[in-house]
Amino acid sequence: MIRSLSARLLVLTVLFVMFAEVLILVMAVPQFRQEWVAERLWDAQIASLSLEASSGGRLNPALEAELLRNAMAVGVELRRVDGRVLTMGRFDPSRAHDVYDLQHDPAWRKTADAWRTLLFGSQGLVVLSGAPHMDGGRSIALLMDEEPLRHALVMHAGYLLLVSLVISLITAALIYVSLFQLFVRPMKDIAANMERFAAAPDDPRRVFPESDRRDEIGTLQRVLRDLEDQVRIALAQRAGLASLGEAVAKVNHDLRNILATARLVSNRLSESDDPGVRTISTTLIRAIDRAIGICSDTLRFGRPREMRPRVIPFELRPVVEEAGQGLGLSDETSPMFLNHVDPGFEVEADPEHLFRALQNLFRNAVEAIGGNFGEIVVSARDNGSESVIEVADTGPGLPEHARENLFKPFKGTTHERGAGLGLVNVREILQAHGGEVRLVKSDPGGTVFRLHLPKSAASLRHAAG
Repeated sequence: MIRSLSARLLVLTVLFVMFAEVLILVMAVPQFRQEWVAERLWDAQIASLSLEASSGGRLNPALEAELLRNAMAVGVELRRVDGRVLTMGRFDPSRAHDVYDLQHDPAWRKTADAWRTLLFGSQGLVVLSGAPHMDGGRSIALLMDEEPLRHALVMHAGYLLLVSLVISLITAALIYVSLFQLFVRPMKDIAANMERFAAAPDDPRRVFPESDRRDEIGTLQRVLRDLEDQVRIALAQRAGLASLGEAVAKVNHDLRNILATARLVSNRLSESDDPGVRTISTTLIRAIDRAIGICSDTLRFGRPREMRPRVIPFELRPVVEEAGQGLGLSDETSPMFLNHVDPGFEVEADPEHLFRALQNLFRNAVEAIGGNFGEIVVSARDNGSESVIEVADTGPGLPEHARENLFKPFKGTTHERGAGLGLVNVREILQAHGGEVRLVKSDPGGTVFRLHLPKSAASLRHAAG
C-alpha cells in the first residue's frame, strides 16, 4: 500500500505535521521550565514573608516545614531592599550542583538546562534564583532537589507529544482527504481512463468525459480529452486510408490493363497517313505512358524503399508547354496560358515528376478561375544556388480554410469533388528533390506559388567557372 500515491501522501503529511510539532516542543519545554521555576520562586517568596510576621524572625518548626514543602524547597533566602536577609530552612548554596538564575542567564542556557534536565535526569540539589515579585526585595533564591522539576518536565513533554500526535493525525486526515479529493482521485481517474482508452482507442465511449474544473487538473483533463479525440480520429483516418489503398491497388491493376489497350490503339493511329492524326497520336501516346508510369508508381508507393527522382538537367520551357497542353491550355484558350520561361533555361530535376507537379498547379489554377476570364502565367529565374519557378493565376485567391490546410491531405480542397491531394503531391515531389513549394500570395487579385529547385554541386562549380 505504501507504493500508492495516496499512502505516500498520508505518511508524508503525518511526518511533516509531526516535524512542525517537534519544533514547537523544542521551544515549549524551556518555556514551561521558566514558568515552573518562577512559580517556585513566588511560593518561596510568600513563604519567606511569613518571617516578617513572626516574633523574633523565627517560625514554628512545623509551620516552617509545611511552607518549605509547599515551595518544594530545602531552604529559602530573601534579600530585602533595606539589606535584611530572611532565611528559611537549611539554605546552603555550597551543597548545590548548579545555579539557575532566571534573571541573568541567557536564553540559550535556559534552553540547554531544560533539555539537559529532561533527557539526563536530576543532578541533586540546585539553587533557583530570580527577582522577587511586586518589588518584594532585591533577590529571592531557594535550594531544592531537581527531581520535581524533571518530573514536571517529563509530564509536560509527554502531554505535548500526545497532543501533537492527536493534532498530527487529525490534521493529516483532513489534509489527506482534501488532497485526495482535489488531486489524487482525479489523477487516478485520468490514469484509469488512459488504460481503458489504450485498450480500445477507436471506441468514442472511452474518451475522457467533459470537465468543468477551472484549475490545473481541469486543464489536464481537457487536454487529455482533446488528445484522445485526435488519436481516435487519426486512427479512423488511417483505417480509412488503408481501405482506400487496397481499393486503389485493385483499381490501379485494372486501369493499367485498360491503358495498355489504349496504347496499342494509339500505336495504330501513329501509323496513319494523316499528319494531323500522327501528331495527335504522339501526344496521346506520351500521355498514356505517363498514366501507366503513375499507375506503376502508385503500386510501389508505401514500400520500404520508394522510387527516388531521376534528376537530370533539361530545358524547362517544353515541359511547361506540354503540361499546359495536357490540360487543353494555350495562349488562345480561357483561361489564357502564358509560358514566359526563357528558351534554353534549364533546371535539374526529374522531368516526369516536375511535369506532374506543374500540371497539379495548373489544374488548381483552372479550377480557381472557373468560367471567368483569367490568365495563368509561368516564369522562371536563376537564383544562384537554386532555380525558381513561379506559377501565378488571376483567380479569386484561396479561402482561409484552404490556406490553413494547404498541404494537409483531404483538407485543403476548395471543391466538393476535390480530394485535396494536388498540393500535397507537389510538396512531396519538391521535397524529394531537396526543394520546397511556397505560397507567395493569395488574395482577390490572384494566387502565386513558387517552386524552389536546388542545383547540384557540379552545376554551381560550372557556373562559377
